[in-house]
Amino acid sequence: MGDREVDEEEGGLAEGSPSGAGMSPIVKWLLYIAAAIFGIIIVTVISMFVAQKTATSVFKQQKNISLVKAPPPLEIYSFQEEFRINTSDVGESHFVKLKMSLGFESGQPALSQELAMRVAQMQNIINLIIARKTKDDLKSITNQLDLREEIKAHLNHILTNGKIKEIYFTEFLVN
Repeated sequence: MGDREVDEEEGGLAEGSPSGAGMSPIVKWLLYIAAAIFGIIIVTVISMFVAQKTATSVFKQQKNISLVKAPPPLEIYSFQEEFRINTSDVGESHFVKLKMSLGFESGQPALSQELAMRVAQMQNIINLIIARKTKDDLKSITNQLDLREEIKAHLNHILTNGKIKEIYFTEFLVN
């Protein structure tokens, strides 16, 4: 055995070996750490760029919203009596107590008269819609908004002299 073979068996570098093949562990760790730091810097720069673009687009959307003028106020038709309707819950009885108003565009006296004439019919429709709901169906704001849209669609279906634009719950209590 020569000196060259002994050096290779002991893990050392033999003379004439390529110098990169036997890097010391410290140099390898330093290279890994440098690569990790470089990766972190790249991820940070990309994250900052994406965050800046997102913040800019949100600001532009909010700016556009604030420039929109408010629509003119609607004419209001309010039901004189409050609604008290039992829900369709099984086992436990619950009821809904609500006061409601209808909003429609101003300058429609024919629609105003039609609403006054169809009070009983509209109350019946509203009672039937709410009586199908359970307490859980009426709890969340999203479900209440859906209920408003459902009532509006049903009432607009029977109206001939105009359409309701908004439904307002001035009081909404689920017991």
